[in-house]
Amino acid sequence: MNFTKSIIVPFCLGIIISSCETNEPAVISKEVKPEKIIFDSRFVEDLYGKLEASSEDAVGFSQQQLIDFLNVADPEELKKGNSYGTELLFESFKCNCLDEISISYDSNKDAFIISVYEEAYIESLDWCPESSYEYSFEIKDQKAENVKFDFLAG
Repeated sequence: MNFTKSIIVPFCLGIIISSCETNEPAVISKEVKPEKIIFDSRFVEDLYGKLEASSEDAVGFSQQQLIDFLNVADPEELKKGNSYGTELLFESFKCNCLDEISISYDSNKDAFIISVYEEAYIESLDWCPESSYEYSFEIKDQKAENVKFDFLAG
């Protein structure tokens, strides 16, 4: 009987000890994937409000024009060094003033750059004075951050 106890007791203690949790921290490896950036309408609405605030409501294009423009731009392609641009008419009426808007990515600043060349129609002069300006912004958690306005020339 002593022989049986001497085998069973250590065996049971071994099972009990091996089933106990330890206080050592467990290392769980998770691959962290960067968040995919999407220029969807909710993002662009937020961005447009911040563009207006940074330029004191002097945005020459409409929110819908920005939505349509960024809908075609692929943020991943921009981060690879590509850019996207188009000519359009910011005015809500027909005239000969053509405006240009483009977007690129500056890896040194970790920011997207919207460049604007605007010909604003002045009816009394029947002329389109030109101006150029840029906006820069970062994206964090699918929101535009650090939105800045830089007037270049005009």
